[in-house]
Amino acid sequence: MNSAAPASDSPSPFSSARLVALTGPLTGELLSLVDRPVSIGREASNDICLADVAVSRSHCTIALQHGAWHVRDNGSVNGTFVNGTAIVDRPLQNRDRIQLGQSMFLFLDDSHGLSVSAATERPTQLVTRLPVEDNGCAEPSAGREAPRAERDLRTLLTIAARVNGLNTEQDLYTQLLDQVSEAISVDQLAVVALESDGATRVVHARAAAGCTPLPVSETVVRHSIEQRTSLFARDVAHAAALESAASVAAAGWQSILCVPMVVRGRVVGAVYAATCRAGAYGEDDLRLLTAIAGIGAVALDNLRQLAWLTTQMQQLRTELEQDQILLGRSGAMQRVYQVIAKVARSDASALIAGETGTGKELAARAVHLNSDRAKRPFVAINCAALSETLLESELFGHERGAFTGAVAQKKGRLEVADGGTVFLDEIGELALTLQSKLLRAVQQREFERLGGTRPIRVDVRFICATNRNLADEVAAGRFRADLFHRLNVVQIDMPPLRDRREDIPALAAHFVARFSRGGRRLVRGISPEAMRCLAGYDWPGNVRELENAIERAVVLGSCDHVLVEDLPEALLERAAPRASDLPRFHDSVRLAKIRAILDAFREAHGSYVETARLLGLHPNYLHRLIRNLGLKPSLEQER
Repeated sequence: MNSAAPASDSPSPFSSARLVALTGPLTGELLSLVDRPVSIGREASNDICLADVAVSRSHCTIALQHGAWHVRDNGSVNGTFVNGTAIVDRPLQNRDRIQLGQSMFLFLDDSHGLSVSAATERPTQLVTRLPVEDNGCAEPSAGREAPRAERDLRTLLTIAARVNGLNTEQDLYTQLLDQVSEAISVDQLAVVALESDGATRVVHARAAAGCTPLPVSETVVRHSIEQRTSLFARDVAHAAALESAASVAAAGWQSILCVPMVVRGRVVGAVYAATCRAGAYGEDDLRLLTAIAGIGAVALDNLRQLAWLTTQMQQLRTELEQDQILLGRSGAMQRVYQVIAKVARSDASALIAGETGTGKELAARAVHLNSDRAKRPFVAINCAALSETLLESELFGHERGAFTGAVAQKKGRLEVADGGTVFLDEIGELALTLQSKLLRAVQQREFERLGGTRPIRVDVRFICATNRNLADEVAAGRFRADLFHRLNVVQIDMPPLRDRREDIPALAAHFVARFSRGGRRLVRGISPEAMRCLAGYDWPGNVRELENAIERAVVLGSCDHVLVEDLPEALLERAAPRASDLPRFHDSVRLAKIRAILDAFREAHGSYVETARLLGLHPNYLHRLIRNLGLKPSLEQER
């Protein structure tokens, strides 16, 4: 934090103005304003630097203008508020509350003799530490009775220190009422919350010893909240504003205070105090209760935001876990689950083999989540997605200056995964030069960054996946035999979807639910005809192809069930369902394609190239149609 005043042997003539940090990163600090503009913001260059993402880089400025202190908003994103109201430029009055982000400051003009015995003024330092522990805030200065202003300040600092450590709204309400009851004479005290639908609800209330608890006046609370003003009545019997509050007169209340809780321009509730004694409250009580309500409003807003973020995080984590689990009850998948359970109990390297789209990464995550490393990182790397140089840097990291563009040191994925699991997808695509470097990491759990000279040791488990036959790759000299044996301690074979067709309905229903939720369109299920088409298809792309087909159907469909016409054309061509399952249009199109290809093939005397020319198709597309329509045997008979 920067110095806000030049070194001097005497205090600044303007040091009587101060800010007390009631909430936020500087809670409990006393900040002396000086004879030049004081900037507040997130950047370190400000006089008052607040480590808060809700605060702009240069948020606001406080300065003395024509003998009066002003606060000016510097075009901040989230705004500057004084007493709960957004401002652009506003003069400050003693005890005004200035709020920006999570921070609330109490503006004090000490020209009337306020002293804070716990603070030590130093003209060369903007911030003076002010203890906020119970024993530092509650006791008055030795040898004299603390004046009202000092006692109120200590009350505010005590509240500010305590509310920051609370975890629930009920704890906050209890703490607020504890402090108010100690500072103000009350017979009835309550905190009222404003619900999202505009209704008010008493969330915490108490009565003084010997007093009968009575209902809180809804008229008084509603007036304070709707008018966004504090309601202060020394003598209820002669208060015109309370003529309609019959419950107040019936209860025998003589003095009432009701202060709205305002945060970032929004009213979130009110603090209500009442007593049977007339003239019990003064303006000092009103100002104190207003400041307490402001602190409580910020703390309440923070607790609610934290609760909302926690709920969202749990919901997202649940959805993420649901999307990253293996589904299926077929015999083939039961065998996979048994192998995963055994592999997870050890730290042995594992190789997951299977066709593209069978869920190899999901199997790797299942191994990780069921192992002792579940709470440590799971780091996935696709060996086919990056060039050799970039992949080496991603795996092992690099030192600054290791190559052109390496302007800073970078940790590799192996280092990031320390204590967890590294998943190397498409390991068969790894270049031979990288295979030798990876071998050392697998054997020794040790490597060096690019451009580095110091070995780095890590504790990681290696799980790899491939859709190739690595034994054939070793025989062909494209994969190192020693690395293959190191990685293939245990092999997990993922079955293709065509070998576990009984899992298709469950998988399809799972994808319908996910994409219906994500696309905000209600899809209740899949029609029986469409399900028979899905079950009759061979799924060369496996589960990933099924997932894409369902997503397309959900996006393009127009009713609450996935119908046959919502499915991809290639699937309808190749699935060969019963004729009654296909809509008449699609069945007619399929038969027309078959007749056109057969007629052109006969005219071309069995030449596929000539058949493609006669039909005006590319030969590759013709072969795809023949394969999807299952025409190969029929065409061979025509030759």
